[in-house]
Amino acid sequence: MAVEVSNTDKVWLIKSSTRVLGPFSVEEVTTLLKTRQISIIDEIRLPVGRWSYIRENQRFMDIIRAIREEQDNSPENTMTQSIPHNTSFTKTEPTVDREDQTLTPVPPVQSQMKDISAATERPVAKSAIPGGVSYGTANDARVQGKIRQQSNALRWAVMGIAAVVALGIYVTLGNRQTATSGNYDELVSQAIRYKSVGLYDRSLRAYKAASMIKEPDLDTQIQMAPVLISEDRQTLQGRRVLEKAIVQENRQRGDLVDAYLGIAVSYMMDGDLKEAENTLQKAIGHEPFNISARLNLAIVEMKKGNYHEAMRKFENVLSKEPGNTMAIYGRSMAAMEVAKTTSDLSYLKNVVTDLQHALNKAYWLRQELSLFLIYSYNLMGDVDAMNQAIVKFLSETPGTSGQYTHSLNVDWRFTQWDYLEKYCSEVYARSIPSAEFKAVRAICLMEINRDTDADKLLQEAISEGPKDPYVLAAQAAYLKKMGRAPEALAILKMPELTSLNVRDRLMGDICMANHDVNCAQGAFTRVYEKNTSSGPALYGLAWVVLKRKDRNAASNYTRAGLQAEPTFIPLLEMRDQLEAD
Repeated sequence: MAVEVSNTDKVWLIKSSTRVLGPFSVEEVTTLLKTRQISIIDEIRLPVGRWSYIRENQRFMDIIRAIREEQDNSPENTMTQSIPHNTSFTKTEPTVDREDQTLTPVPPVQSQMKDISAATERPVAKSAIPGGVSYGTANDARVQGKIRQQSNALRWAVMGIAAVVALGIYVTLGNRQTATSGNYDELVSQAIRYKSVGLYDRSLRAYKAASMIKEPDLDTQIQMAPVLISEDRQTLQGRRVLEKAIVQENRQRGDLVDAYLGIAVSYMMDGDLKEAENTLQKAIGHEPFNISARLNLAIVEMKKGNYHEAMRKFENVLSKEPGNTMAIYGRSMAAMEVAKTTSDLSYLKNVVTDLQHALNKAYWLRQELSLFLIYSYNLMGDVDAMNQAIVKFLSETPGTSGQYTHSLNVDWRFTQWDYLEKYCSEVYARSIPSAEFKAVRAICLMEINRDTDADKLLQEAISEGPKDPYVLAAQAAYLKKMGRAPEALAILKMPELTSLNVRDRLMGDICMANHDVNCAQGAFTRVYEKNTSSGPALYGLAWVVLKRKDRNAASNYTRAGLQAEPTFIPLLEMRDQLEAD
């Protein structure tokens, strides 16, 4: 709330220089301003207010404006100066803006002005100081010498500390850079090594970690580009890197072919089949009988829908490499499509023969090849042979194809169950399904993660064949996938399943997951006794002896397993673990 103050109330305090004067009335402050005993840049306040410049105080703005106008019209602002030698001129000095004035010296205190500031200290005469020891003055030579000596010592101390700090920073940054460089080199080495043995997931992780430290050099990028394309679907980035490899001078023929194959796979994954085919022809130009290039050309024809041409090209690969599992798979898939458009199914006999031979030797894509066998017999109308093929299908452990590594130079994705499920659906729709055929259909649905539909079919199959060992094994596989291991084990221990190889495989996997060494040993020993070249059995036994700290035995089992199945990923990981420890 504002306080009403009249012009005659002596309530105003003035701070001029270091002195506080007052109290004054408004009229007295006006007089002091006119006589220049105070300045407009001195500070003023009421007893209960804050200091402010007089020129900014609302109460005195009009007064200051009137004083300025009065001074501007005053004749005293013009003066005449006389110069010796009888020379004279008139100098007119402009009125000075009072806001630019410096502080006005405080005049002698008159009777109407009271100094209310604190008393200042008075100097004491030197003679009044008691006698004592003299420490000299700043002008003494002795004192100046000591000051210089101390300054020099302090300067050298500061320089020494700065040098130590700089050295510490240099060493720290150097160590950090060395550690970072060492870590980067180690990660790149791991990425390339893992790629070479087929552990692509680990290779990709190591390479990404190295790339976070710094950008890899071009040679490293070229080596890792196929992994980025195939495993991380970085088709554009990988393709650009490989295109740089092609234009490099002095590239070996094998390196050029690998680069063309990587580029072709990237185009196939992107659906640009024309560019893929053109690039594959360039690879064949450098290496006419390259199996990967020939396989990719056949797969391109499959994707185009040219199934007759695809069959011919897959057969061309088989003529050069009769046991090529992917070529057998591709030729079988093309044959299934051709069968939909022709009544002459005589060619299926050769397809069936190749499938049977492959199932006797192959360790990869076994369940997928069994499905093509079921489909072929169904087309041929051979019911008994189809039922035998169904049993063969159910004798395989579901979901194992993903445990095998593959070539980065071939578009292997056409072997995935997303492409296969339609054949399972078609053959099932054309048949009167038995309990075992329902189990087959349920496993197909499990492979594409339609687990709810799979469960319904399995329940129907169990109700129709409650003691059928193959139906029970399929149910156990479903329970294992769903994480219901105790229920799966309960089924696998039923006497009806004792003779099934798939029973021991499933049980061994569950025992390993539960870290039950004795259980795993029993299961994998039974698998090994039936097939001494089984990669999964040798891996399981290696796991058992490693748990018992027998590294030599684990190494022997691992070595034997990789000789039998060199692309089985668990064995590759086991070898890497043994070599790293």
